[in-house]
Amino acid sequence: MRRCPLAASVTTSLPMPEMTTVALALPADGAVTGTVVITAAALPCAGLVEFTVSAVITGGQPGTVYDLDGNDCSTISPLGDHVWATGVTSAAGVADLVGYAWTGAAADRYWLTLDPSPVNPPPGLRGQFARGQLTPFPSGQAPCVPS
Repeated sequence: MRRCPLAASVTTSLPMPEMTTVALALPADGAVTGTVVITAAALPCAGLVEFTVSAVITGGQPGTVYDLDGNDCSTISPLGDHVWATGVTSAAGVADLVGYAWTGAAADRYWLTLDPSPVNPPPGLRGQFARGQLTPFPSGQAPCVPS
């Protein structure tokens, strides 16, 4: 069991953040394919994680804005979905989707899907971003299922 410091003093140092990076295939969505990268940093015992989501996609419509949309799976979040990352496809249908740093609960489960998608609801990834534990879910299935 990990012991958590009660308070940091001037003479003691804070623990290093626990870093996790995972690269996963974006579930097939018509002709669009890609790889999603999630990088997370969590301070031990803090309960919060800071993460970024990015992706590279191919097979998109040229000149189209693509987003990785998602949210957490908690029932207490009244906010709408987030745009985790966004980008515009080149003439060849390739895009780098870049996101900002987000802060969330380390224990929470999150999900993401590609927008626009030829199917509704689209396939995506879900799981604990902080631990890099994500699994794909098929189109037509709700992103959050009871665990």
